[in-house]
Amino acid sequence: MMTKRLKSLKFWPLYVAVSAVVIIAGIILYALLGFNAIKTDYKTFEVQYNVVVGLADKEEEAQKICEDAFTANGLKYERKEVYPEVAGSLNLETGNMCLVYVFADNTSDEALAKARATVDENFVFKNEAGETLGVEKTVTVNAVAGETFYEASWRAAVAIAVGAVVVLIYTGVRFGVASALSGFAGMTNATCFTLGFFAITRIPVYAAGPLLYAAIAAVSFMLLWLLHCMKMRDNFKDPAFGKFSADEAVAQSLKTSDKFVYFTAGALGIVVLAVGAIATAGLRLMVLPAIVAVAASLYSASLFAPFVHMYCKRRFDQIKMSKVRKYSGKKKSKDEAGEPAKD
Repeated sequence: MMTKRLKSLKFWPLYVAVSAVVIIAGIILYALLGFNAIKTDYKTFEVQYNVVVGLADKEEEAQKICEDAFTANGLKYERKEVYPEVAGSLNLETGNMCLVYVFADNTSDEALAKARATVDENFVFKNEAGETLGVEKTVTVNAVAGETFYEASWRAAVAIAVGAVVVLIYTGVRFGVASALSGFAGMTNATCFTLGFFAITRIPVYAAGPLLYAAIAAVSFMLLWLLHCMKMRDNFKDPAFGKFSADEAVAQSLKTSDKFVYFTAGALGIVVLAVGAIATAGLRLMVLPAIVAVAASLYSASLFAPFVHMYCKRRFDQIKMSKVRKYSGKKKSKDEAGEPAKD
């Protein structure tokens, strides 16, 4: 019985070819060019000033003073942040405002120093009566290195990958060796496909980002594959599935679990897009590429791993039938010889 779902799995040579092309091309481009890593070193221009009565509405004026100084010195910032300063374990506001501008790492120190002097001199506010308001301020220029980010990303990637391996072992114990082998093949495809895609498309990623996204792909795949495995375990106990071949049984079971897999993958994608939409510019660059990992995990869980599982189930069913026949043959021989059969 050739259903639409079974027909989709019969195109497995195409899926293997697509994965092979992406992975091999990714390996070649990575060897030649590496990933398109974002340089995370940068410089900040920070102004901290106290907010007193009559000064609370001067935020736009404070920004104009800084930005006029940048323009006068030929400086262009990448992003800015404005937030109240907090301190202490309770994160209580101190009454100061923080105005932070982020510049590229190669920005001229001399130009930043001139802008700092200009802001320090001109950071003066007056009230409606023309009286100068007292304001305490601190203007600093800092160089920020990204090593801490690299280390954090690396540790996160390792932690997520370990979690995926644990889930893989659980799959083998809970749903059988065939499901674990299929899961391992699918997880490997999802992670390598993700890395290859980033190497080919040259999407900007942070230094340890590709490893993090590959680990996310591994975990996302295992989550989606578990949904398939749970349905297959229940469905294969149904006597109605006994009339199907291994390929047909897998395809029929996938039809009952596909909607849950698609819904879960869609939910993961929406979460990634939502977080990216509300995140700061720097965090957005880290979050949004994770959508690639989710897409790769869906492709692997819906198309790549299922055809591997068809082969695994077919082989395990053959081994099982061979053992049954061997046992039946021995039992029949002993019965014919008049020997008592041993269980």
